[in-house]
Amino acid sequence: MNFNNQFTLSGRYQIIKPLGQGTSGSVFLARQQSLELDRAIKVIPKMNVPTLFAVSEAQILKSIQHPGIPTIYDFEEDESFYYLVEEYIEGESLEEFLLHQQSISRNLFFQFCDQLCGIFSYLHTLHPAPILYRDLKPEHIIVCGLQIKLIDFSVASFIGNSGNDVNSFGNVEFSAPELANGRPITPASDIYSIGKVLEFMTPYLDASTNRMIQPIIQKAIHADPKLRYQTVSELTEGLQKADKQKEGTNLRKTIAVIGSHSGCGSTHIAVSLVTQLNALGISSIYQEANWNDSLRKAIRQLKHAREHNGCYSYQCFKGYPKYDKGIEINMPDAQVVVRDYGLDYTFSSLAAADQILYICGGAVWHRDDAKPKDFLLQKFGDRLKIIANLCDRSSAAYFARKFSIPVYPYPYNTGIFRPDREKQDFVHWLSFEKGRNRLFLNIRNLISRLLHR
Repeated sequence: MNFNNQFTLSGRYQIIKPLGQGTSGSVFLARQQSLELDRAIKVIPKMNVPTLFAVSEAQILKSIQHPGIPTIYDFEEDESFYYLVEEYIEGESLEEFLLHQQSISRNLFFQFCDQLCGIFSYLHTLHPAPILYRDLKPEHIIVCGLQIKLIDFSVASFIGNSGNDVNSFGNVEFSAPELANGRPITPASDIYSIGKVLEFMTPYLDASTNRMIQPIIQKAIHADPKLRYQTVSELTEGLQKADKQKEGTNLRKTIAVIGSHSGCGSTHIAVSLVTQLNALGISSIYQEANWNDSLRKAIRQLKHAREHNGCYSYQCFKGYPKYDKGIEINMPDAQVVVRDYGLDYTFSSLAAADQILYICGGAVWHRDDAKPKDFLLQKFGDRLKIIANLCDRSSAAYFARKFSIPVYPYPYNTGIFRPDREKQDFVHWLSFEKGRNRLFLNIRNLISRLLHR
């Protein structure tokens, strides 16, 4: 059937235009002629969807009355299609909204969190039958000004008397692991998806807010459902506590060091940076965030290196190797923590950093490896610094033209545990770059005084 502006459903709803494609069918904008109001009509082909599946969405939505969920007005069918008539939501998906944002404020982030958790808390506590949504992703969250709404309930289901639902639906990127492996689906499965959506927003937040919410996100998306938040109320409480923390409460600054390829020198530069910062009087700690075990291998070569409470020290250097999750290490206070991710970085780990140093090889044969992924340049802006290791100025100029941002040519330097002028020049360059914070302004001023002695 041709659903154009000549088509009228039941003599009441005139099709105006298509709005998009849902999980189970197409969505159209329509006009309810008697009331002169816009409606959204989901058209579900009967040949694609079992009757029970289509009717289920209508039953679910009819039982819901919440400002964050579209109201259902009508459900009809003919020989070929089911028609679900819903409230028309005018806005854009969270995914589309973020595409044209350089950043989102801390207040807006927590406002979205509060609304999203409010919707799921409502669904999970409905009586007599709570509802699992099971298919949360940014495309299903519509931003309408400062209000968000959840759409597309075609995969949602009522929780049975057992409290579990064994059907597996959803999407790969944002759905809990148990949806894919056939294990029971519980409210903790939806909580996992909420955590993944929060993680999706982290690149648009400032580093201070990211550090506050990272423990919350990691608990929400734990692989073991028993170790996640068990109710949305618990997750909401954790987010509210983070929201109440004052900005700048955590004065520790973090630098994430990542690499373009194995052997590019991310560990070399991370260790050198910590050594030089400590030599300048800026208390700094190296933290190994990959499984290469490079720190222990390097420390073994040093006769006078020491280990105390899990921390390795040598002259101006202090650092921690990577430990298993079962080993708890209490790091001392420091002004700077340099985390060496190598190739093992994630969106959220970078989002929580004040600066990101992307290390690429200076050799011609590593130029293709050095192309940063689009999200590095697009999402992190002035926080991203590109370092061409073992590179002359002409090669650095090549990368600068390629990436359209300044690139630092890091010279050959074997003494990673020894402060020297070359490392000082590097720290000086970092502290003068755009997007610097108060700490790096202090470093800049300190270096300026040292250079003019």
